[in-house]
Amino acid sequence: MKKKLLALIISAAMVFSLAACGDTNSETGDTKEPTVEEGGEEREVPDSSDKEGKQVIKIGLAWGILDDGQTVAVNTIKSCFENDYPDYDIQTTLTNADGDIAKLIDDVESLIATEPDMIFIMNSVGGSGIIPAINACVEAGVPVGIAIALEEEADYTYIYEGFSQYACGQMQAEYMESIYDENMEYNVACVTGDAGNMAGVERTAGFVENFVDKHDNVKLVVEGEGNWSTDDAQSLTEDWLVSHPEINVIACVNDEEAQGVVNACKAAGREDITIISIDGNDIGLALVESGDMAATVSINFMGYTSSCAKSMVDCALGNLDSNEVKLTTENLDLITREDK
Repeated sequence: MKKKLLALIISAAMVFSLAACGDTNSETGDTKEPTVEEGGEEREVPDSSDKEGKQVIKIGLAWGILDDGQTVAVNTIKSCFENDYPDYDIQTTLTNADGDIAKLIDDVESLIATEPDMIFIMNSVGGSGIIPAINACVEAGVPVGIAIALEEEADYTYIYEGFSQYACGQMQAEYMESIYDENMEYNVACVTGDAGNMAGVERTAGFVENFVDKHDNVKLVVEGEGNWSTDDAQSLTEDWLVSHPEINVIACVNDEEAQGVVNACKAAGREDITIISIDGNDIGLALVESGDMAATVSINFMGYTSSCAKSMVDCALGNLDSNEVKLTTENLDLITREDK
């Protein structure tokens, strides 16, 4: 797939395209958002030529869900564009699917209509369900990067994994090993992500395979989908505390789910349950600080987003060294109650 070089068409007097998020019209001072009619037809086509003679790079950011952690990631990526690439005018259009795979696919199709130099899909929902979106990019000649490996083959341009999802679960297991008592019976519940989402699957596997499966006195009692949601995880836990009162460890795949678990345990008066999570966002850090949660695996967003931003620019310029860009063991820290 060949990227579109906007530098080749800037000299044309009447070239228009959709503006990126937050772009400002130099004549009116108005901030314009990209607008697309149903069916992908352009409704508003503002001037996108760069007034300072910089090469314009248009990047579509299709996010599966913008929780606290992912909002930090997006903001950091944008800062990297501005600070690390002063010779380029990097224009971004961000979409948020709110956890809906169908909307994520629609968002990608809308981004294609803006004629970007590349699209990056943070496929934290839907797993291989994003393949139609990837195929749409391929058909349109738009290079496409994805954030999480798929179970099925797809013709994406590259994968960027800023950290290992499996290693997140491993670090949860490391925490449990640090407090492990061979004379205690551990009855574990796992709040997973959603069906088909490999990020949640790998996080849970990293924990189960490195703690539950290693000890005869550790048992996986129940597992259920929390859908990365506080409300869903809370409802799930409320049911479990009735049907499986023996549970004394609950492992979550993100801090939003952990908040729901904490809510349910508090309501039931269950202070004996060890709750662990992943992400290390403001919610998770507050839960550890308060003592409501034992530990969370903190993700170094600056570490992985700066490399992610570079991969996007390299993809847009056709300068990728490889079709896979991965940092699989970096950018993770364990934050525990004992640290506070």
